[in-house]
Amino acid sequence: MHCHVLPGVDDGPGTMEESIAILREAERQGLSAMIVTPHFHPGRYMVPAPKVRETIKQVRRALKEEGIRLKLYPGQECYYYSGLVRELDEGNVLTMGDTNYVLVEFDPSVLYSVIQHAMRELFSAGYRPIVAHYERYRCLNGREDRLEELRSHGAMLQMNFDRLLDKEGFFRRNPWRRQLREGFVDFLGSDTHGMGFRPLHAKQAVAWLTSEVDPELVHVILERNIRLLTEGDDE
Repeated sequence: MHCHVLPGVDDGPGTMEESIAILREAERQGLSAMIVTPHFHPGRYMVPAPKVRETIKQVRRALKEEGIRLKLYPGQECYYYSGLVRELDEGNVLTMGDTNYVLVEFDPSVLYSVIQHAMRELFSAGYRPIVAHYERYRCLNGREDRLEELRSHGAMLQMNFDRLLDKEGFFRRNPWRRQLREGFVDFLGSDTHGMGFRPLHAKQAVAWLTSEVDPELVHVILERNIRLLTEGDDE
């Protein structure tokens, strides 16, 4: 539910061939569907919603030709700034699977007050924010009280697969596995950008989950919560 696999739209794969290679690997690792989330980042990758939808159509045709049985759903990773809600309201940026859920990214050095403001603004406009790779933000590092506060107000938290596998990255020594076991994590995503840059480790992560985490929690993270993004929130 967080990946950069569409060709030529952001800092993911540059060609259709590269995109197909990533998606073939995703199928090999056991994935049956992906919500694709190209960047919407002012000044960097402002990929408009129509471009995302058209590129998804092209990739779906290529998947069919290659015999890869992988469903793709539309979405975007939205960098928070003052104009984000307007862009969402006007349909220039995509929500997750055409629901009211929005995957929101911040700068690693963001102030906690900015995250709080963003959550309030999105909620007030009728959106349900998902904080992308929350483990990257210094203001949340070691602050489980803040994680609890965000979730108690309805925000949801996404962690990258690699945090469970002790890969190199932001704040490597922090207890991501414990936080997941204790229920802080609502979604897991690869944030893959290619076969070389942040490659997909879904199979390894799911193997750890199924052996180390309560099965009901695994079901919530990998199945129930994902359906909210692909079927809408009917609760």
